[in-house]
Amino acid sequence: MRFVFFLLTITVSLSADGWKFAKSADGVTAYTRVVSTSNFKEYKVETEVDATLTQVVATIMSVADMPQWVDRCAEARMLKEMSPTESITRTITASPFPLKNREAISHGKLYQDPKTKVVTLVATGRPDYLPVDSKYERVKETRGRWVLTPKPGGKVHIQMIGHTDPGGIIPSAVANQFVVMIPLNSIKNLRTQIRKEKYVRAKLSYIKEL
Repeated sequence: MRFVFFLLTITVSLSADGWKFAKSADGVTAYTRVVSTSNFKEYKVETEVDATLTQVVATIMSVADMPQWVDRCAEARMLKEMSPTESITRTITASPFPLKNREAISHGKLYQDPKTKVVTLVATGRPDYLPVDSKYERVKETRGRWVLTPKPGGKVHIQMIGHTDPGGIIPSAVANQFVVMIPLNSIKNLRTQIRKEKYVRAKLSYIKEL
C-alpha cells in the first residue's frame, strides 16, 4: 500500500474529546489536543472535496508523488509492499538549518467498510526497520490515521489525525506551536493534487464507491 503519513487561535473552547480549534484556511480546519503519554500534541485536519473515493485514495497512495503535495517532504519511497493495501514506506522531511532532516519509516494498512464504504488508512512508526543513517534524525514515534468518508453528490470528507515525536533537540514547546502547519498545508495541497488527470482517471480494484 502506497501512502504515508503533518497559530492563530480563534477559540479556546474544548470539545468533549479534547480537540481544540487551532486554525482554518482555504477550506481546511485544524485542531490539536494534548497526549497524556507525550509532550508533543496530536493534530487533526479536516476538509471536504469534490472527488471520488478512488481519486483521493490513488493520490494518497502514490508514494513517488508525495513530494508534490506533502509539505516539506523532500523524498518518499516504498521499502516493502506486502499487498496493494499494506506497505512500509520511508519519508524525508526537510528541517530548517541547522537541524537535520527528519527520516520517518511507517507501516501502513488500508481498510474499507463494505457497508458504509468509508476508507481508513492507519500508519504506525517502524523506527527500527532500517539501520540509522547519520545524515538524518530518525523519527522516534509516529502514528497517523486517514478517514475518507464518501458523501452524496460526489463529495468526500477527509480527516487526518496524527502524532509525531520528531526526535533530536527540538523542544516540545516549540514543536507544539507549529504542530498543525505541515498537515494543514499538506491537505490544502492535496485538494489541488487530486484534480490531476492521472488521479481523476485512476482505477483501484480494492476501492468500492458509494
